[in-house]
Amino acid sequence: MSANDKKQDVAKEVIAQDDAVKTNKAATQTLLWLAIIVLVALLASLFWFVQQQQIQTTALIQQSDHSAQFNQDLAQLKQSLSQEIATANSRLDEMNTADENFDNKIDSLVKSHQLTNDDVLRTWRLAKVEFLLQAANQQVLLAADIENARTALVLADHELKELADPRMYQLRGLIADEQLALASVAKVDIEGMSIQLQSALDNVDDLTVLMAAELAADDVSDTETILPEGWQSAASQAWNEVKSLVVIRHQQNGAAAVLVPEQRYFLYQNLKLKLESAQLALLSGNTLVFKANLASAEQWLQQYFVGDDRDAMIVIVTGLQMESITVEIPDISASLVWIQQKGNQ
Repeated sequence: MSANDKKQDVAKEVIAQDDAVKTNKAATQTLLWLAIIVLVALLASLFWFVQQQQIQTTALIQQSDHSAQFNQDLAQLKQSLSQEIATANSRLDEMNTADENFDNKIDSLVKSHQLTNDDVLRTWRLAKVEFLLQAANQQVLLAADIENARTALVLADHELKELADPRMYQLRGLIADEQLALASVAKVDIEGMSIQLQSALDNVDDLTVLMAAELAADDVSDTETILPEGWQSAASQAWNEVKSLVVIRHQQNGAAAVLVPEQRYFLYQNLKLKLESAQLALLSGNTLVFKANLASAEQWLQQYFVGDDRDAMIVIVTGLQMESITVEIPDISASLVWIQQKGNQ
């Protein structure tokens, strides 16, 4: 083998050794990177685990705080409930004591007056009858309420019937007379009349105002005066224009006029005022004021309005004038006086 061949073989071996070294270095670097990656992954996992532990620890601390607050609130609620129960029991004991004292007083009163159960029942029923008779008199005198007064008398008579005491027959006779007196009282439909007046009030705005006949064209003088030029002429012309804005035209009998809308408004309002005054007098039972306002409203309708609506309203007003709004209230105090004077005998 020649020297050149040996040199070539040696070079090949050197190259092969270099390739092996490079291969070993690459493998070593690869393993090193893999180790680094695994280490980073382990560190990230460890960091995540620590974070989760901290979160769980914080949650447990908060839960513990909430539990402590809940337990504290529950303890306060139990304490408050216990106080309320104690207060309720105390009041219940006081009521029971009061009931016992009341029963003892009744027993002592019955024993001191030697009253039987029938006597106690009679006293109770008579007290109830007296109360009902007082109520009936108050309804008649203060409110003029006949129906409720009659109801009170019926209840009082029922109590006396249940009592079945011959000594009360005279009282029952007085009550019967008073019931008959109340039954004979004429009924006045105040509500119905008030509704009629309200209907008339609601339709006032639909009435037609009585208008005077229009003046002929030749009745109005439109003479023009030649005035000197200047500010005096302008002032005179302005004054004539202002006067032309107000035109009042009267009927021959002076009953109505051609009015501007603002003036017609007061006609309607005055009629409403008369009807409202009549309604108020009706509800308060003032006959004189009631009929005076109706008569004034009728006169106002006749003088300032026309049309079928006006005629229908006049029929309502005149019809209400014929109604009587006052009733003669009978005296039903005889039974009350009797039970106050002789009820305990």
